Amino acid sequence: MEKKQQQQQKNINNQKGFTLLEILVVLTIMGFLIAMVAPRLAGISGGAVDTVCDTNQNRMVTYMSSYFEQTNRYPNKLTNLVMTDGIDADPLNNSYQIPVVSDQDPENGAEVFANEFYERSPLRAHILTSNEAAVLRNMGITTVLNLNDYTQLADAVANPGDYDNDEPLVAVTTEAPAMDDVDVAEGLGVAMVGMSADAASAWTLITGSDAGNYGEPDFFGRIVLGMGAECSLITSGVISNAAHCPGGIQNADNATYNDYNLVLPRLETTVDTFDAVVTGMDSDTTDPDDGVQLAALSYDEAWPETASYDIGVNSNNYTSRTFTLDAQENWEFTTMCPEGHMYPEDDGEFWAIDLGADGSID
Repeated sequence: MEKKQQQQQKNINNQKGFTLLEILVVLTIMGFLIAMVAPRLAGISGGAVDTVCDTNQNRMVTYMSSYFEQTNRYPNKLTNLVMTDGIDADPLNNSYQIPVVSDQDPENGAEVFANEFYERSPLRAHILTSNEAAVLRNMGITTVLNLNDYTQLADAVANPGDYDNDEPLVAVTTEAPAMDDVDVAEGLGVAMVGMSADAASAWTLITGSDAGNYGEPDFFGRIVLGMGAECSLITSGVISNAAHCPGGIQNADNATYNDYNLVLPRLETTVDTFDAVVTGMDSDTTDPDDGVQLAALSYDEAWPETASYDIGVNSNNYTSRTFTLDAQENWEFTTMCPEGHMYPEDDGEFWAIDLGADGSID
């Protein structure tokens, strides 16, 4: 009996849990391991997001190229990245604005466009001329769907300094329907990168002597349209569904818009109207027939923007390129994700542009 009691006591002792000190030691070791591994895992996760996004855009380029080769036109019913005031039943009679850009503060709710999307390719509401509208229709774009997303507009109007829209936003008393079906015609407002003209063809350009943080200066003067589920590339069965950017999914608490986009080629009719306005940006005036040349330096996020850089001297330190603002062929489209990245990626993550054409970046 005594032997049996000793065995039972031994079993009880063997079933005792860890001491508090042992638990603390284990937790401390786990904390060190997590601290060591987490940055590497985060890098892998970020790399996977970029890879999936590049794969999505690669497929889009392939399908778009095939569609254009077979039909010689662009898909119809693309998303027009603007909002209207909705006062008049005819959208062509209303004013146009670019929807609210994220303030990168998820605590006060999501806005429409991701901050990086807009900073890399700042959009302006451009009013189409009759010639531009005719060219778009000939390209197959006869109808667009106005995005009309008014998320956070009231707060952006009341607190303009909190948001990154390039132009002050105006309050809208009458909202137009979301994804409103509109015929492409003179007077339609569209999203254009870096510049825009009003109904009187008076152009407004980027302010300031120089500009930084551009993802792709070649987008200047080009119209951007979204590829949502309604576009004919999808409804015709060429693509089964509209892809969404994984980075945008992760950023859903900051921005609601998450479709991939088509950056249309720069239209000859557009160039004809803005050519005289942008001549002050031309870095090479020796040849009047070579178009307006934008001189630029690439840089990373460590760029000291307070410094002044002579392009000729610093071309060995940074990638130096010249972007030409001339008309492009119909097939020269580009895709861009809702985070503002094109495919394939350029040789510079960001560009500082010599808009003053004085040979230096200020």
